[in-house]
Amino acid sequence: MFHFMLFIRHSLFKYIISYFEPNRVVSLLPGGNILLTAEYITRTRITMEGGEITGRDPGDQSWRQCLTNRRVYVRTFGCTYNEGDSALLKTILTGQDCLITEDPDDADVIILNTCIVIDRTERNMLRMLRIHAGKERWVTGCLPLARPDLLDEFPDVRVIHPDAIHEAAEDEVPCSGPVQVVQVGPGCAGSCRYCLTRVARGFIRSIPEDDICRSIQQASASGAVEIRLSGQDLSSYGRDTDSFSLGTLLGKVPALPGNCRIRLGMMNPGTLLPIAQETARAMKEGSFFSFLHLPVQSGSDRILESMGRGYTVRDVLEIARIFRHEIPGITIVTDFITGFPGETEEDHDLSMQLLRDLAPGMINVTRYSWRPGSLMGREDELPDRIRKDRSREMIREGYAYLLKNNEKMGGEQASVLVTEHLRNGSVMARTGSYRGVVIQREIKPGSLLNVKITGCTPHYLIGRPEDH
Repeated sequence: MFHFMLFIRHSLFKYIISYFEPNRVVSLLPGGNILLTAEYITRTRITMEGGEITGRDPGDQSWRQCLTNRRVYVRTFGCTYNEGDSALLKTILTGQDCLITEDPDDADVIILNTCIVIDRTERNMLRMLRIHAGKERWVTGCLPLARPDLLDEFPDVRVIHPDAIHEAAEDEVPCSGPVQVVQVGPGCAGSCRYCLTRVARGFIRSIPEDDICRSIQQASASGAVEIRLSGQDLSSYGRDTDSFSLGTLLGKVPALPGNCRIRLGMMNPGTLLPIAQETARAMKEGSFFSFLHLPVQSGSDRILESMGRGYTVRDVLEIARIFRHEIPGITIVTDFITGFPGETEEDHDLSMQLLRDLAPGMINVTRYSWRPGSLMGREDELPDRIRKDRSREMIREGYAYLLKNNEKMGGEQASVLVTEHLRNGSVMARTGSYRGVVIQREIKPGSLLNVKITGCTPHYLIGRPEDH
């Protein structure tokens, strides 16, 4: 039975101990937190001061009877893994005679696939539940697992456990669309003190390699030209077993048609470092984009330790060195959190220096926001003004570098794979290193062509077909 970790404030322990055996207490953590392990906390009812959390059973399939022959709008927040869950959900609902609509006003039912990584996203989701108060509303994803208290305001909102989607899907694979998601299993192996994903999704539960390879083949056969291999932390794949790892999985991925490639998802440097060489070599031999999403979060070892990330700046640069040696021209994308509690100007300067040293092909910058239920206290939080200023400085310098790097491509030719339609009259194409090229013309996804680069922004190139 799958276990995951629940972080609970010490002051609540006396209300919980009667519901958990003493051997479920793993350890006491800094800041008065207790680390518990439980079999599906969503099966459990915990009574505490100020209210009650009522569990949702991942085996409950009653939602399927409720969602038959309906007009349904599904909105996805958060990561690629959530996008995969939504694709499975839409496939199930379509098979139950539901019509999936892109307009919430045209729907009988609103389903939100939720994310709890940052508070801004959380506010947007709650606002959407309020806006559509007159409709039948459901939620799935991480919010009902990690922040069920937020649903107290919405007693009529119903929950679909994300595991229930996978139980219902069985062997179904979304059978349409040029971009499809293949999942390696929910959960991660991290212990980040600021994050609730581990609380919501638990420790990594790896799907067997053969099942993943079969899903990749099915996605390709059903028309996918870009397959996004996804997990909460892709490089933690296999850590719940003694049998396989991400490197062994990539080595088993079957050959794909020339107009179908795989983009690998986010990898935590701490879990990637031990398998970096193996993973890089497997990537260069297979049908993969030369692309690595490596979220570094900070350039200060002191802040990385405070975050609980499990690696150093030196580790990050070593991973980048390995991948660039094995796969010349690889695009490395990274993430930073600015204004983490206790971050000094010197720490921020170290992050700016790591940005320059890493020279990424894209950056995502997020201002730190405290998450209730995480292991972070609030005593060392920085003023919002400082968080904003540091975020703006990093974005300004980072985007200026990205624009300068893209401008160097002006006038050059590039071989690209068209992967998806954008708005009317334009498509997104990808180079072998996953650099985005917008082509202002209707071209069928899966087309391979040469383009001349005629313009750019910090985020993508603009190209004109030379031979189409």
